[in-house]
Amino acid sequence: MKVGPSLIQGVVVFALRDIKEGEKLYLDHVPTMYNLRIAVFGKLEDVVKQFLLERWPQIVNGSMFAYPDCRYSAFLNHADEPNVSAVNDVALQDIKAGEEITEDYRLINSFEVVFPWLDKKKEV
Repeated sequence: MKVGPSLIQGVVVFALRDIKEGEKLYLDHVPTMYNLRIAVFGKLEDVVKQFLLERWPQIVNGSMFAYPDCRYSAFLNHADEPNVSAVNDVALQDIKAGEEITEDYRLINSFEVVFPWLDKKKEV
């Protein structure tokens, strides 16, 4: 996943690769530091390798990097028909690479406190 400008609103999370329905996304995962030798990069998917090198170019010099580099759950937009569950971070449908990842804010406990603009009438 990567963060970028949204067509809906603000800055959001996009799928870096195709994600299958039922796959867990770990959107609230705490960043972890890694030290991955550049020689091992040949085993990574090209899109993952490119993403890591763009974000952490000093990897080629043996530098450590953090992944994820943010808590992705902070960058999800609301959708009445989301593609990820706000309850357990599981894909509700297949998500294509480059597609924005969305959740239904109404499934978050006390959503109306944080999102008072959200229409309670459509509550699920």
